[in-house]
Amino acid sequence: MASAFFLPAEPGHRFCLYHQPLNGGAKRGIVYAHPFCEEMNKARRMAALQSRRFAAAGYAVLQIDLFGCGDSSGDFVDARWGIWKNDLRTAASWLNSRVGGTSGLWGLRLGAVLAADVARDPAMGIENLLLWQPVSNGEQYLTQFLRLRLAAEMLADGAAQTGVRELRESLAHGATLEIAGYDCTPNWRRRLMHSGLPTWCRP
Repeated sequence: MASAFFLPAEPGHRFCLYHQPLNGGAKRGIVYAHPFCEEMNKARRMAALQSRRFAAAGYAVLQIDLFGCGDSSGDFVDARWGIWKNDLRTAASWLNSRVGGTSGLWGLRLGAVLAADVARDPAMGIENLLLWQPVSNGEQYLTQFLRLRLAAEMLADGAAQTGVRELRESLAHGATLEIAGYDCTPNWRRRLMHSGLPTWCRP
């Protein structure tokens, strides 16, 4: 069974699930970086099942809800890429103190891009990087995310009231848009537009 706890971080605390190997000894630690927004919720069950598989194989796994996500401190509208990177660093440090070895990073979708961004810091000493369905084109990913707003408008009114271009322009001019229950800010527009795997970890 996973152990749930709140990990002190800056700012506030982060909700975590710690999966410890049944035999008590861990080959290595793995920190999981979840996807963006609604993809995080849809992937929770699969991430938990895979974490248990890793634990059964002798790996310690730490699942962390990033700032403004899940049950962690903060609101999504206040989340920043830099805060999320620090969250992964804090999680890896905590896990290293438990297993006595370098942690690997495992990321899904945008979490894979985040994990790769953190792993390129030599000071982290990350030797293993597992990327599940990483976002390879940030501009295309932003378009897909904005289409969720259009789909909601179609369900509510029978037709979309705007288009992707108009939504992009609104964000570019400083507006905050509610999309699938999340407040998407101009900051996230800029981040997603430039998201993608670094060249050194592309196939």
